[in-house]
Amino acid sequence: MPIKAYQRWKNFVGKYGVPCMISNRWLSFPEESAGHFQAGEFIRIDVMTLDSNEKPRRLCELVVTREDLVRVINMVKEK
Repeated sequence: MPIKAYQRWKNFVGKYGVPCMISNRWLSFPEESAGHFQAGEFIRIDVMTLDSNEKPRRLCELVVTREDLVRVINMVKEK
C-alpha cells in the first residue's frame, strides 16, 4: 500500500515535529526541555520550513513553557 502524502510529510518532520496542514512548515521540538525556571518548564521550539533546495531551514525559535502550551491547547474548542 503506498504511503499517503501527509504520512510522508509526518515521516519527514520526524517524531518531534508537528507539520502544518497547509504549508511546508512545521514545529520542531527538542528531545528534552531547557529546564525548569520560575515561570515553568521551558521548551525551545524551532519554526521550520524548506529552503529553495528543499533542505530544512529554521525561520525562528520560540521559547515557551510546557504549562502554557498545554493550557492553551486544552482551551481550544473542537468544532
